[in-house]
Amino acid sequence: MPNPNTLASNSPRLNKAWFESWFDSPYYEEIYDHRDLSEAKEFILQLTTTLGLPITAQILDLGCGWGRHTHSFAELGYTTTGLDLSPRLIAKAQENFIQPNNPISERMKFYIGDMRDFQLNTDFDAVVNLFTSFGYFDDKNQDLKVLGNAHRHLKEDGLLVLDFFNKEFVLSQINESEYRYGPNFDTKISRTLADGYVLKSIEIIHQKSGAITEVYVEKVRCYCPEELQSMLKSSGFEVLQHWGNYQLSPAGQGSPRCIFLARKS
Repeated sequence: MPNPNTLASNSPRLNKAWFESWFDSPYYEEIYDHRDLSEAKEFILQLTTTLGLPITAQILDLGCGWGRHTHSFAELGYTTTGLDLSPRLIAKAQENFIQPNNPISERMKFYIGDMRDFQLNTDFDAVVNLFTSFGYFDDKNQDLKVLGNAHRHLKEDGLLVLDFFNKEFVLSQINESEYRYGPNFDTKISRTLADGYVLKSIEIIHQKSGAITEVYVEKVRCYCPEELQSMLKSSGFEVLQHWGNYQLSPAGQGSPRCIFLARKS
């Protein structure tokens, strides 16, 4: 297996995309600190109970960030691998969760890698792609590569959980701005729709001067549920369930999330 600090990819990218800059920035974790470990534990318990995954299942957390879902799986007894492109977030995951002689730590591994072309010498029982870790690329074919690579890393009849935002819900909030006040900096977050993408502008504001010190952008393709379902089918998956929130209630037009359960066919 590759070293956790080695990019598990055959195609290094010289020009940084928005997700490379933003997720590796020192501001990302504080802005999303409300998405914490307790929230992840609650969702993962609900998910594993609903799926009936045996405790022997091996799980890949694809786009794992700082590892809150990876750790939640391992805490329940599952052997789990977390993979993310951000060296900063993977280092944070290892710092938080990998401890000597800890049985939970022994069930976790973290790797730096690109979702499109990583190579791990493991066939997993389940792959999860959570918290809108999809739709980041300018070319739709690159999103299909993510699904194809997930498919290749699954055992026959293995399961994929794809957690995306619900387009109708997000569009109902478009052009709205919000301010967040943190211990180290303030933030203005604005959302717009442009050329089929949801753009989230994140302005970092100096607390004393009120000056904007840095600006980041999240850019996610605005897929509707039907498009995602079609992409899953074309990538070799059979869609089994469609949920609308982290409580795994049936999806509806006003649901905040679009969570698909699919099986490798």
